[in-house]
Amino acid sequence: MTKQELLKIAGLQQGYFRTQQALAAGWTRRELSWARETGRVENIRYGLYRFAHFPSTPLDELYEIQTLAPDGTFSHETALQLYGLSDLLPRTTHFIMPPGSGFKPRPGFTIHHMPIAPDERVLREGLWLTSLTRTLLDAARSGTDPDQLLGAARDARDRAMLSPASVAHLRSQYPYSMLPA
Repeated sequence: MTKQELLKIAGLQQGYFRTQQALAAGWTRRELSWARETGRVENIRYGLYRFAHFPSTPLDELYEIQTLAPDGTFSHETALQLYGLSDLLPRTTHFIMPPGSGFKPRPGFTIHHMPIAPDERVLREGLWLTSLTRTLLDAARSGTDPDQLLGAARDARDRAMLSPASVAHLRSQYPYSMLPA
């Protein structure tokens, strides 16, 4: 990986990159330190940096976590909000990690260690989300308000975000069985 490739990768991660990514791109620890001292990069936390010219966004905390845990996937109410299908403010950020990942819980985050199939992950604006069908089912299983979920499913269907097969699958599960055809 070259330094130019690091910029490209960081661009996909809203400017964030890990120390290992910089070293793989040919940076030395001294160059990384110099870039931090001169203000070209910011040291966010141990092992995590961000190119200073990237503007901050309201989703920065999510991009930080995604950069640190690229195998992770945002789920449940967090994914519903990122899909633009919920006005609920989640009490916690839901994040799925593969079993045995060793990813440690953080304040304000609920880490679910469970398997996720490749076809159940969707890359959206640089963040991995559970597929919309999986998101709706996980949120229902975790006790999200059924009325909110029905509204989200209806909006997703009306906006053609769900295939007819996905709608049919959802309708076989509570609370989506009350979703009008």
